Amino acid sequence: MIRIVEKPPPIATTELVACGIVRGPDFGCEWHHHPECEITLVVKGGTERLVGNRITPITPGDLVFLGANVPHDYRNQATADHAASDEVEAIVVQFLPRLPGQEDWLHRSSMKPVQRLFERAAQGLEVHGITRLTAARIMHDMPRTQGMKRVILLLQLLDLLANSEEVNEISSAAMPLPRPGSGDRLGVVCDYIEAHLPEPIYVEELAVMVGLGRSAFSRLFKRGTGRSVPQYVNDLRIARACLLLVGTDLTVSQIAMDCGFVSPAHFQRQFREHQHCTPLAYRSQMSSKS
Repeated sequence: MIRIVEKPPPIATTELVACGIVRGPDFGCEWHHHPECEITLVVKGGTERLVGNRITPITPGDLVFLGANVPHDYRNQATADHAASDEVEAIVVQFLPRLPGQEDWLHRSSMKPVQRLFERAAQGLEVHGITRLTAARIMHDMPRTQGMKRVILLLQLLDLLANSEEVNEISSAAMPLPRPGSGDRLGVVCDYIEAHLPEPIYVEELAVMVGLGRSAFSRLFKRGTGRSVPQYVNDLRIARACLLLVGTDLTVSQIAMDCGFVSPAHFQRQFREHQHCTPLAYRSQMSSKS
């Protein structure tokens, strides 16, 4: 499944916080990612959402906060257990995690809860309970505002989510991508890793690609992605395996080979460590949900 980089909507060139209402037979998107953070409230319709390596049925009121570059898709497709809706409706808010002139705002001591919220949003966050109801009221007000008034509503929303215990991670092994500001060198390396995932990947060869020694490259990579190279590669392989388990009929052995694991047994061990179940159990669970 190929991820598409979504181009920003025209409104994003004039507004710090872009906000729109999606209406129609579907959500108008495909498996994609973008540098903007996104908060989506499903008002009605739809059958399922894909976030990282999770497929989840959706119902009216579904509220999700995605960090920058989290791959995702919202669908309205008939399945054996769910009929496609006649029409969907959703409120979608997009914004960059950096405020103009205040690029370091999240690193100030008073913003620690919000900083942690953004870190968790790299796995996608779903909102429940009273927090979801309160957040939905704020979301409904946002399309009717613009400029600073909309920014104020966003800050209220972020403060609500950052201090709530009713916000849970969606993807246990999010599809790792370079964080904003990690530089072109890491982008080149991460693109290479993804394109050559079925093959052996060596830190020394990646370091040579960007003209650095092994130690300097490893430090740069860890700063930019939050993971060591082996962790990053393994997380990406597990995430791809999750997508293949759900979206194809390939055998476990075929998926292990396609994702670059040295053997089916090694794949089984790594998958159980990440997902706390076997690959076949995961496929069965996701099939029953979708």
